[in-house]
Amino acid sequence: MNRELLLLVDALAREKNVPKEIVFQALEAALASATKKKYADN
Repeated sequence: MNRELLLLVDALAREKNVPKEIVFQALEAALASATKKKYADN
């Protein structure tokens, strides 16, 4: 995985005081939602 992305996830998890796994789950959900919206008509 991209090192920069891992650093951002780590920083966000520390800033918001949540486990990294929660941040990854939210990121995954956001990417899935964006993909569905982009390709909904196709």
